[in-house]
Amino acid sequence: MELVAYIDLDGTLAVSPISGIIEEAYRQISLRAGRELGEVKLLSWRIHVELIKKSSPLAFDWDYIYEEVSKILQISPSSRIDRRLEELCEFSKVLDDAYRVLDRLRSTAGVLVLATNGLLKYQKCVIEFLGLDRYFDLVLTPDVAGCLKNCSKFYSLPSTSSRKVVIGDNYTFDVYYPKTFGLKTVYVDRSTIDPYVKWLGIERIIEPDTVINSLEQLPNVISRL
Repeated sequence: MELVAYIDLDGTLAVSPISGIIEEAYRQISLRAGRELGEVKLLSWRIHVELIKKSSPLAFDWDYIYEEVSKILQISPSSRIDRRLEELCEFSKVLDDAYRVLDRLRSTAGVLVLATNGLLKYQKCVIEFLGLDRYFDLVLTPDVAGCLKNCSKFYSLPSTSSRKVVIGDNYTFDVYYPKTFGLKTVYVDRSTIDPYVKWLGIERIIEPDTVINSLEQLPNVISRL
């Protein structure tokens, strides 16, 4: 059967300025509201996690969360994260010689899906600036799928009975949930902390099918799944 590979974007294939932009947005809220930055971040994470539990695409709509936190602190939003990201997309970069890896996968993996929890309005400029769209048969985001990567519906596209594998650097969304849905997983170990394990109360007992520390290992791994 043909293999469908769902490949994560942020931290797996590429990095973008969005984390720094989000950080700066919350610093602005902190200063304007006269609140500690930690308090502002805690408010945002509580909203974020509750939406994740519902598998709502709003969980990764940073402008929505920014507005909700601003309402709670009784200030008006002063900027838009999506617009700021568009201005800074040129600072995005690919990881691990990703272009060469994707070229190899195009000839061996069957269907390639760029699968991300980031909404299209944040990811579009990154994908297009880096030219990643030319490698994929489908770009799958929560606003396209109708839910996050923690629901089985997310992996119903493309509608095929082929074998499916998820590749990514986040344990919660790229290993734990896909494995519970019966998919194969390849964990890209970037030696980063996954905060969702704690926030969602996940026991890290489900293991990925394969662990790699560089995308360059991926074509050989894929061939064995």
